[in-house]
Amino acid sequence: MYELSRIRLYSIGPAGARYADTVLDLRGVGGPVPDPAPTQAEFFAEEPSGPPRRPAPAGVLFLENGGGKSVLLKLIFSVMLPGHRNTLGGASSGVLRKFLLADDCGHVALEWQHVQTGECVVVGKASEWRGRQVSSDPRKFAEAWYSFRPGPGLSLDNLPVAESTAVRPPVEGSSGAQGRRRTMKGFRDALTESGKAYPHLEVHWEEIHDRWIEHLGDLGLDPELFRYQREMNADEGEAAGLFAVKKDSDFTDLLLRAVTDTRDTDGLADLVSGFGNKLGRRAELIAERDFTAGSVDLLGRIVEAAGTRARARDVHSGAERRTRTLARRLSARAVRERVRAADLAQRVTAAAYAVTHTEGARERSSLIAAELAYRHASLALAAAEKGAAAQKRELADARTLHSAWQAAEVVLRHRAAADRVARVSAAIQEAERDAAPALAARAKAAVDLVRALHAAAESAESLANEGEERSAALQEVGEIGYRDSTAAATEGQRARSEAGHLRQRLTEVEQETAEAVRAGWLDDSAPDADPARAALAASDAEKTAVAAWDTAREAARKATEHAREAASTEARAELTAARAADAATAAERAHDAELRLAESLAAEDRLAELLSLPAAAGAARPGVPAPRSESADPSARTGDPAAAPVRAPRARWDRRNSTASPTSCGNS
Repeated sequence: MYELSRIRLYSIGPAGARYADTVLDLRGVGGPVPDPAPTQAEFFAEEPSGPPRRPAPAGVLFLENGGGKSVLLKLIFSVMLPGHRNTLGGASSGVLRKFLLADDCGHVALEWQHVQTGECVVVGKASEWRGRQVSSDPRKFAEAWYSFRPGPGLSLDNLPVAESTAVRPPVEGSSGAQGRRRTMKGFRDALTESGKAYPHLEVHWEEIHDRWIEHLGDLGLDPELFRYQREMNADEGEAAGLFAVKKDSDFTDLLLRAVTDTRDTDGLADLVSGFGNKLGRRAELIAERDFTAGSVDLLGRIVEAAGTRARARDVHSGAERRTRTLARRLSARAVRERVRAADLAQRVTAAAYAVTHTEGARERSSLIAAELAYRHASLALAAAEKGAAAQKRELADARTLHSAWQAAEVVLRHRAAADRVARVSAAIQEAERDAAPALAARAKAAVDLVRALHAAAESAESLANEGEERSAALQEVGEIGYRDSTAAATEGQRARSEAGHLRQRLTEVEQETAEAVRAGWLDDSAPDADPARAALAASDAEKTAVAAWDTAREAARKATEHAREAASTEARAELTAARAADAATAAERAHDAELRLAESLAAEDRLAELLSLPAAAGAARPGVPAPRSESADPSARTGDPAAAPVRAPRARWDRRNSTASPTSCGNS
């Protein structure tokens, strides 16, 4: 059963009081729907805040005479009771055509809501004048009826009555239809397209009265109820006027019109004839009815007993089947559990064996790792000792070679000076033998001059020695206090100044000697025969020897410093080697730990299969791949974990020695 929920009137009504776009809303004021059906809201619709409610159960419309009450009822009845003869009032058959203008396409749409589920259905009517001209010919007045179930895509609010329809919720007092109004054909096309796009709408279009009435019955809307309403409001009086009959025949006619179709009189005649025959056989039918009632009662008991027995047999057979099925399942489960228990026992035995084997392998691996670490440390220590001995030998050779080169230069200079002295002595002796008588006086003068010069030099040296002794004393005394050391430094500076003055005086004497030679007092034609020049040459040779000795001393000092630097470099190299050895030992320990972890992981069959470790020949479990080595040793190529880790640190130690050796040699 349905109740009227909303009414929409569009572009229809009398000329003086037309419905442009009017919606009468009766929703949400009745009781809640007892069994609401699931609904899907529109895209812009708000979420429902509670259970749907029924429309208003009743309504009262107060208007003055001529306000449009009958017009509204006529428009509603035109949807549910098609045809001009069913028009409310019945005074004029063309009253509906007066509600439509030439350019109009009038619409009357009714939304009905089911009282149990809350589902809605929309039924409506569209009408227009063919050719867009008002005529008195009823054939030019086109009418059509349609129905659909509102949902996403189409509802009463967005009927395609115009070219543009607002999709947002309508505002009260404004029309959702915008743009030019559609014709009936355009409206039908839009409605059909919506039905194709949204099959859940169940769009239906009809233009024949009888088919439309049948379709309303299929939807659950009974047009006969509106026929009673039309008859009750035939003269716009009270509803009691429908039953105000003057004689029995009038009431019989009313009843027959209510329950039968006036177009099918043969059915009514058959009904009356059958009813008369039944009245003639009433006694027989009553006896047959009593016998049938008693038989039905007894047969009902038999049927109930048979049904109870059949149900008991079904229950028993079902229980027997379930028991047998359970027994088969339990026996199969017992077999599976026995097999699983045997498998688990085998796995436990295998796991215990694997644990024992792994413990032995771990102990053996720890012993091998300790032995490898010991051997590696021994080899590293031997290599370090060999390197240190080689560096010490290189340092001693370098020191010897350096001392030899330094001494060679001094010896060469000394030999050259000795040769020159010998040549000069021989020349002097020969010159003295040749010119001894003539040069006796000059020699005497030269000897005196040389003695004077030597005396001056000795006095200067003595003064310098005294100054140095005094400076040393003052320096020793200066260690006691800052003032005494300042005074000693002053005295030393003074002594050095006096020595400088003496050297300057010696230079002046040399200049005076040169002037005497230029003046002719001394002969410089034969330099070798001049004893003064020979003495000066000897003095120069002595100065050169002293300078060479100073140079040798400075070179020895530098060699000592280089030796110290070499010793410090060697100590740093030894410290670096020790740190490298410690790092290598730590790396070996980490490698051994990783190797042990890898071997313990490789002992698991499942992990070995996941890691795709290659299986060793003749072994029960896959081996762990060893790191590759640069050497050509067969044990390194075969991936032996006991031999591969030893060579990599040795190679690193050799590279470290190769990079450290040039530094020590360069320093030495």
